[in-house]
Amino acid sequence: MKAIAGKSFLTLMVLWVLSGSAVWATDAGKPREKQILEDLVVTVTRSEEKIIKVPAKIEVINREEIELTVGDTITEQLKKNTSIGVIEYPGALAGIGIRGFRPEFSGITKRSLTLKNGRPAGATNLATVLVDNIERIEVIKGPASALYGGEAMGGVVNIITKKNTGELTGKAEAGLGSFATHFQKVSLGGGLGSRFDFDIYGRRYDQQDDITVGSGQKRANTSYNTRNGGLRIGADLGDTWRIDVSGDIYQGRDIETPGDIAYGNTHSGNKDIDNFGLDFTIGGDVGMNNRLSFTGYHTGEKAENYYRYSGSTIVPPYRSYDSETSWLGFQLKDDITWSAHRFLLGVDYQKIDKESRKYNTDGSREAPSSPDESRENWAGYLETILKFMDERLTATVGGRYDTFHVKTVETPYKSGFTPNTENFSTFSPRAGLNYLFDPGVRLHTTVGKGFVPPSAFELAGYSEAVVNGATMITEGNANLDPETSITYDVGVGFGRPAWGLSLDATYFHTDVDDKIVSVQTGNYKTYENGLGAEIEGLETMISFDIGAPLGWDRSLELFANATHIFKAEEEQSDRTLKDIHNVAEYTLNYGIQYSDGLFDGKVHVRNQGKMKDTDWVTEGYPEIEYPSFTVVDLAFGVTLFSHHRLLIKVDNLLDKNYYEKKGYPKPGCAFYGSYRFEF
Repeated sequence: MKAIAGKSFLTLMVLWVLSGSAVWATDAGKPREKQILEDLVVTVTRSEEKIIKVPAKIEVINREEIELTVGDTITEQLKKNTSIGVIEYPGALAGIGIRGFRPEFSGITKRSLTLKNGRPAGATNLATVLVDNIERIEVIKGPASALYGGEAMGGVVNIITKKNTGELTGKAEAGLGSFATHFQKVSLGGGLGSRFDFDIYGRRYDQQDDITVGSGQKRANTSYNTRNGGLRIGADLGDTWRIDVSGDIYQGRDIETPGDIAYGNTHSGNKDIDNFGLDFTIGGDVGMNNRLSFTGYHTGEKAENYYRYSGSTIVPPYRSYDSETSWLGFQLKDDITWSAHRFLLGVDYQKIDKESRKYNTDGSREAPSSPDESRENWAGYLETILKFMDERLTATVGGRYDTFHVKTVETPYKSGFTPNTENFSTFSPRAGLNYLFDPGVRLHTTVGKGFVPPSAFELAGYSEAVVNGATMITEGNANLDPETSITYDVGVGFGRPAWGLSLDATYFHTDVDDKIVSVQTGNYKTYENGLGAEIEGLETMISFDIGAPLGWDRSLELFANATHIFKAEEEQSDRTLKDIHNVAEYTLNYGIQYSDGLFDGKVHVRNQGKMKDTDWVTEGYPEIEYPSFTVVDLAFGVTLFSHHRLLIKVDNLLDKNYYEKKGYPKPGCAFYGSYRFEF
């Protein structure tokens, strides 16, 4: 009865919001300004360009959409606003896949790249990237190796953080929610005098109870707590020169990690996760048509994992595995303008070090499964942006040359292993066209190459292991080439701000070559190139703000975005084709969003189609098919007396019992509420 009463109350609140009531307010004000497509400027192309003039398919999640989307991680925001693929486990483990590539949640050789203000985010596990202090999220769909190098095969996500340079503003927020959840947030930022400005923020989140899934059952070992924060200091050094120094940190503590539900509580554990990032950027004009910028960064990620087999007297809880990854690099860019044209020249450097440690049940060390490794990358790129016909036609062409030096290094406790080094290089071109017609119609197309470098062990590894009395040898292949892809897309868009209408449909096709596979002959295993894959699909989006053509002083927007995968197949060792696992036939988001300056709210529906996977808990590991599902979220807020804001969010409003990864059901209906003071 309480659940029914709660849902009835929420329904009444939604109807009240949509009616535009203005009680409790001293000044109803105007709806929050929405930046129309014609004015929206994106930076994911390594330069500031209006989105309607960029040939690549780009989607932007703005601050208002982030606020009204249920979910605090970057993966939740992406799957609900851009219809890309994700994989999420309870226990803070998540990753993404763009345009039909399998979502990946670990490792340094992924097929999608995540950036923060244009530099590598430094997070293999995207569950550690939270939405606090984010101004907007830019997503480029399609290969961007011509600009960013490896791991940009499926696309790039660029997280733009807040930069308050005007009057001093701040927020303090506290909230409660289902599963004995409570959280607190604070932020402050703005100008200090005529030259200096800053931003500082912090957040603490504690879920003390286990989740309840849609079936009404408790899911044991799912509580956790996190804390994160950051600081930015900026200064104007002259008329055009500026420097910004920033740092951020994430700490996850006592994060419980349940095993597959098929094992009950016998395969649970917990972990601690740390992530940090430091960077500084300096830039300014050199002459009238030349702008230089330099960014240096250092980021790191660390995880400590513990096994806890509940009810077992044979294996007591113990520390099982640790991993550490660090990124160190810089980006130097020269932005040259000539008439309406632009030329971007740049040099990137990056060094990644990865270490791992494994433990026995008695706490002693043992050899990890993979050796420690290092990857060093130098690259130079050139991107030309040419505009013709009164800037109606934009043509882009560019390329990037990458060189890699990879090595496996001495690894404590790992015997029968010989460290080695290898070098390789690759070139990645890309081109695109974009044409704007008078009625608001836009045609756009791109073609480009993407690549993923082989790992250090695949290139230079060597290990021996005794299995059933026989010595098994695994050796890298120095002649491996990077896995590559060629993608082309073509799309048509339409935008009329006066009508409140915006839409786009983009078809894409990807051919993957030189996939790296392991090949075993007797007791000897190595790696080879050879297999391929083919992916094709359609991305669509539409939004219609009813308030625009009717001349309302409030916004009532209907929206939908979807990705339909027509084909996602990869070759097997016997040359047969197989569906790529963990890639849904379609992902569809739709709903309605309202804002009038006093009230705002959003009803969001996410529908995901069927997909294939391997059943890892059934003997023989058969291929299975996941069922489709539909989940509804609700968020609404009210601003009182300008400075006070109440926000309610409901995850899985209809208490759907569903999963995105078999064996790991998602939470059932959950309520969250918060109060915020703003100044």
